[in-house]
Amino acid sequence: MINDPAEALDILLEELKRQKAAGLRRVSISDESLASLKTLAGAPPAAAAPAAAAKPTPTSGDIRPSAPVASVRPATPVAVKPTVVADAPIFTLPAGTKAERMQALRQLVDACVETKKHLTGSHRALLGHGSLDAKVVFVGEAPSLEEMEAGKAFAGASGELLQKILGAAAISPADYYLAPAMVWRPEPPTQYGKRPPTAREIAFNLPYLRAQIDVVAPRIVVALGAQAFEALHGRTPSITQARGQWFDLSGVPLMPTYHPNYLLHNPSASAKRAVWEDFLLAMEKLGLPISEKQRSFFATN
Repeated sequence: MINDPAEALDILLEELKRQKAAGLRRVSISDESLASLKTLAGAPPAAAAPAAAAKPTPTSGDIRPSAPVASVRPATPVAVKPTVVADAPIFTLPAGTKAERMQALRQLVDACVETKKHLTGSHRALLGHGSLDAKVVFVGEAPSLEEMEAGKAFAGASGELLQKILGAAAISPADYYLAPAMVWRPEPPTQYGKRPPTAREIAFNLPYLRAQIDVVAPRIVVALGAQAFEALHGRTPSITQARGQWFDLSGVPLMPTYHPNYLLHNPSASAKRAVWEDFLLAMEKLGLPISEKQRSFFATN
């Protein structure tokens, strides 16, 4: 069950993007569903219409599109104050061991004036964690409140699911490093307290992310979700179009796939299989042995 309205909207938008990529141009939506969407978006609930004025609910045989996706908008826009973010930092880490260079990055991030502006309470800028000799770096989304409070990327349910996937793929803790796309949590513009980062926020944080990847020097990088892929490659192609393909990240193979959060909200066999196929490609690139049992996980036929 999804308790965060903003999270529900994120899932809806991701599904609409998926359907659009598959060729769908219009969807049918009932008045009741439209009212629910307006409520999630922050619009005040409309007064209930008299029963006699209610429109009939379409029957299963009525497949005519009733409204384009673009027409589903909140009745009352939410005023959002633009976030001013400085230009991306330019720096060079000192020579030394991987541990020494990562520590130097930690000190640099902790001293960053711009980063401090976006931290609240006792939160500390969030870097990745894992093996500095990892063969693969997994990059996730901008930190959630749960991750900031835990001081650890991939905390909570998404992290637990990722651990299960890594276990199924036989990728050991000695072989991976987990990093967030940003070192701070994007400030919330709505009462629900959640939003994706802006392009400028991603651009500011990118040098810190790339520095972590450079220190670890993995064989491959896996971008988990649209935010990670946008940070490392750009907004196009979409994650739906890009997943399952290899891209170049300054000489390091980059594989985009869905974030574990996507599977938590879309636990269908086809979605699980899509992510697993991407992990099989990553395993092959790493030279890991793959059994027939592993190849058949989540097979849909």
